[in-house]
Amino acid sequence: MATPPFKTPPQAPPNFNTTPEQLISDTRAIIDKTRNLQDTIIASIGPENATFANVLLPLAQDENHSLRRRKISKFYGSTSTSAAMRDASNASEVLFNEFDSHTLIREELFQLINAVFHREENLDAESQFYVERKHQEFTRNGIGIEDVGKRAKLAEIKNVLHEKITISKNSINTSSGIWLSIGDLDGLPDSTLKDLKKGEGGNAAKLWLPLKKPHLETALKHANNPATRRRLYVGNDNRCLENVPRLKEIILLRDEAARLLGYRNHAEFQLEMKMAGTTDSVNNFLSDIREKLTPIAKTDLGSLMELKCRTSNEALANLDEQENSMFYVWDSSFYTNLTKVQTYSFDEKKFSEYFALERTLAGMMTTLFQLFSLHFLKITPEDYSNFGTDHVMTWHDSVSVFSVWNNEKSNGDFVGYLYLDLFPRENKYNHAGHYLLQPGYISKDGKYHHPSSALVMNLPSPQPQKPTLLSHDCIRSLFHELGHAIHNLVPRTKFAIFHGTSTTRDFVEIPSIMLENWWWTPSVIKELGRHYSYESDEMLKAWEENEVNGEQRPDESLDDETIRNLVGSRRTNEALATLRQCHVAMFDMAIHSPSSREEAERMNISELWNKMMSEVALMNGLEVEGEGWEWGHGSSRLGAIIRGYDAGYYSYPLGKAYAQDLFTSLFEKDPMDEDVGMRYRKIVLEKGASRNGMELLEEFLGRKPNAVARYRELGLI
Repeated sequence: MATPPFKTPPQAPPNFNTTPEQLISDTRAIIDKTRNLQDTIIASIGPENATFANVLLPLAQDENHSLRRRKISKFYGSTSTSAAMRDASNASEVLFNEFDSHTLIREELFQLINAVFHREENLDAESQFYVERKHQEFTRNGIGIEDVGKRAKLAEIKNVLHEKITISKNSINTSSGIWLSIGDLDGLPDSTLKDLKKGEGGNAAKLWLPLKKPHLETALKHANNPATRRRLYVGNDNRCLENVPRLKEIILLRDEAARLLGYRNHAEFQLEMKMAGTTDSVNNFLSDIREKLTPIAKTDLGSLMELKCRTSNEALANLDEQENSMFYVWDSSFYTNLTKVQTYSFDEKKFSEYFALERTLAGMMTTLFQLFSLHFLKITPEDYSNFGTDHVMTWHDSVSVFSVWNNEKSNGDFVGYLYLDLFPRENKYNHAGHYLLQPGYISKDGKYHHPSSALVMNLPSPQPQKPTLLSHDCIRSLFHELGHAIHNLVPRTKFAIFHGTSTTRDFVEIPSIMLENWWWTPSVIKELGRHYSYESDEMLKAWEENEVNGEQRPDESLDDETIRNLVGSRRTNEALATLRQCHVAMFDMAIHSPSSREEAERMNISELWNKMMSEVALMNGLEVEGEGWEWGHGSSRLGAIIRGYDAGYYSYPLGKAYAQDLFTSLFEKDPMDEDVGMRYRKIVLEKGASRNGMELLEEFLGRKPNAVARYRELGLI
């Protein structure tokens, strides 16, 4: 397949050349510009002559420009190595949020928007959707509350909420870890051990294991010593103790705000704007999948317990009777992995040797090139000067940047920029996520402003003379986040507010979850896999120095049997994994839908979290050892529920259901069908949030989406 030659993008990438002082100054300038525009519109236009063209269009164009700069200002808070920059980012977001709250209670401005809302103008679909969206923003923020005191109280609550959420998010991202001996870490891959910081003084014989991806998940999966797994899990659940009271405060503030607006609770308020629509529909979905999966999960749990009892390595032989007779939450990853090893002969360490980061990424981009008619060109440091000597291309030296283009079949024009921030560092966002840096939109002069997206992950850091080798789960996560990135790169909306993943939370995960299916496609696995020792003479030498214990050099390509075993292992303990997800989603709904204010105030968040983990996820913690239900505070580290997915975590199990429906209905027969891929891009992805998500799914499928394919996949039908 031909690829377009490199050409200088028609739009420069974002410039990361700023200071904390400049960030705050720019924030104030953006706010002042918007406030002045609002004042001008209010002073010069009355409700009787308010139209889309003289009220909402200039506001939308100003909003486009504001969001282009605001997204990056917020981004620094999750990725900058500078504490001053992170503080400025958080302060900037507070200023923006306070201004937003003030805007949404400006009665004169709402009267103009309300007049346009009720005026039957002949607008295009996206413009009409914009009118409706802006009208909803005001009504959902209390403009209809007649009591001035209550309206002021609501605005105050919103501002306090933003502040507490920001503080909680920063607490979650703070670096923490545990010093462990080499013996404690028995079973971990050498590549992980080499990535850990060595201790000094009293910790001279120990290694520092950070409580963040990928180290924590790797340790819970591979550490032979159950005491190590216990210590890590309990330590992780208790690393954000300061967030325990904050989360309770956040829940109470959300509840109070919802009741001031006339809703029964925060969940009802949130779901009004989601595809799911009502709390009943969400609770019924979660209860149904829980009821169907629990018998299968109990059987799987029994098998894991049997495996634990008969496993006879030295660590387990020394366990006390309590540990041997009970299956704990920190046992799950270890014995699930052991099941895969014993049932499917799946050796994750040997498997990862076929997936060096650089080559795997290139292969994934080739897959996306074919499927979505896109081409990714890496911009090297030698190319940076093309954008000016004062242009800072990235926020950290380890970040890579790509220009993204349509392929020749799709005219070869420019799409946007993709950034990859892949390795851990201090005070960086500690999970895997996607960030929209700049939205796409049509500017005032009619030109299209192209978007920029960033993948922020915590993959194993490369070692001297050895590449980063990716586990199966790391590659799945990469496909997932690339799904978000594609969703943010290809849309062509007029307004920035509708760009890409600005959709409802219960839609936004569907494209990313669906893209994970390509990683389970044998032809894709075969194409991506190549043993790293064949990449160069240097890599062969690295393999010989690091891996060889009298072993023959592995084959260059993965054999078909290994691929079949990998695909066969896909559903290992899937019922238990799904119930773990249901646990979080049902907890999220419970804390955000109390029947009364009094119930919300009485709620013991940590106790509820641990009880639901036992009842829904079927997992035991320290409560079975007499430690009570507040032994851990896992909910205090859940950034998703604290910010963004409140009354929305159900989006993950629901997203899996709808994503599987999309894949099995139209992609499963030929996952690399370019015509289907382009149709999906045009109908579902390019519309962003400019249309109702359910309408997009129905148009693509020719019917409403359902959970049948997911239930079949889980063995329920």
